[in-house]
Amino acid sequence: MKNIGKKKKTFLLVTLVITLVLSYSCVNYAAEQAGAVWYIPNPDHGFDSEAYSGYVVVDAIDAIDAIGPLRNGSLSMMNDDVEMMEEELDGEQHANQEVFGDWRLLIVNSGETLSKISEAYGVSIENIMKANELTDQHRIREGQALYLPNSAETVEVTLQHVRNLKNAEIARLKQAPPIELTDYVVQNGDTLWKIANEFNLDVNSIFGTNKLPNWDLLKVGSAVKVPNQDGIFITVRQGHTLEGLAKEYSIYQEAIISANRLSGTTLTQGSELFLPGARVAAIIESGSGRSATSSVTARRGFGWPVVGKISSPYGWRRNPFGSGRDFHTGIDVRAPRGRTIVAASAGRVVHSGWMGGYGRTVVISHPGGITTLYAHCNRLLVNVGANVNRGQAIAQVGSTGRSTGNHLHFEVRVGGKPVNPIQYLR
Repeated sequence: MKNIGKKKKTFLLVTLVITLVLSYSCVNYAAEQAGAVWYIPNPDHGFDSEAYSGYVVVDAIDAIDAIGPLRNGSLSMMNDDVEMMEEELDGEQHANQEVFGDWRLLIVNSGETLSKISEAYGVSIENIMKANELTDQHRIREGQALYLPNSAETVEVTLQHVRNLKNAEIARLKQAPPIELTDYVVQNGDTLWKIANEFNLDVNSIFGTNKLPNWDLLKVGSAVKVPNQDGIFITVRQGHTLEGLAKEYSIYQEAIISANRLSGTTLTQGSELFLPGARVAAIIESGSGRSATSSVTARRGFGWPVVGKISSPYGWRRNPFGSGRDFHTGIDVRAPRGRTIVAASAGRVVHSGWMGGYGRTVVISHPGGITTLYAHCNRLLVNVGANVNRGQAIAQVGSTGRSTGNHLHFEVRVGGKPVNPIQYLR
């Protein structure tokens, strides 16, 4: 009987260990798929098991809004009902934060100022500015990451951490794998939005790689060229230089050289050059897209998709997720989670589902080669193929995908090229 008891205990112990290992593996796999970072504290850094906040992956049908570190700078998932949820931190009211041993990571909310943050967390403005290398206390923005030292003694170590992050980000942006193109054969029901999502690419990269006569209608059996990374192709013109192109598209020369396997800095006029990380919208700013913008101006009359305040306009802006500039291809309208989003004009739904960093997204095709895009939604209320009227409910405001809080990212495109929505709305 004693031997049987020992065997039972051994069996239960082995079963428990296997269960824990499998559970841990599944959680980490799910976190990887969701783009989450599952942080394991390093004792050498002074962290213990109680001094950090991780991320969990949950069924997102009624998930709490959250943001967090994203793999490769964007969030891409195969399952529409999975997203990240930030753990609540010791009853703190500020949801966008993460606590470590020597500092606290805070994502600035709408309306917050450095003085309010200083008062709320008991950290002097001077220490916050020093730790984050800020030069103007009045120039912080919604969605900006701030590292708050836990004490005056940890300002220097926090500053070093911030510098390490910046250097690592710059090093990453300077590297780009050699460009490779894959011919994707269009299947029944495919759209460029769907193809971009399947390959975890920005839809602008698909547009910038292909010269398509009709953005919305793809011919079954035709081939679409898909790059192995985000970016666009341009034709080298007289006067183009690596330095000038890097500045114009807010990317690094080293990345252009790496992606194109260039042996030097001299460019050949008339040749094709891939610009890794560049956005097709920059072409519009350079001049070749002005006719599209004029077309939009002549077609005013779309209604506002949601009631709220514009928190980020169309055009070049500082990247809210890191250093450098980013071309914002739409406008952000801040509104509470769950507020109804309506179709700006009548049309046909060509995409309704998850779309990489856009999160849950609806795309509507309108007459004249015009499309509107509604991103970061909490819930989608229409299906692909549905015909919708102007003012019809299509989604609810949320913060899914690569988002800094509840808002609607709204785009208007003509022939696939993004244009300023303000010129279109009334």
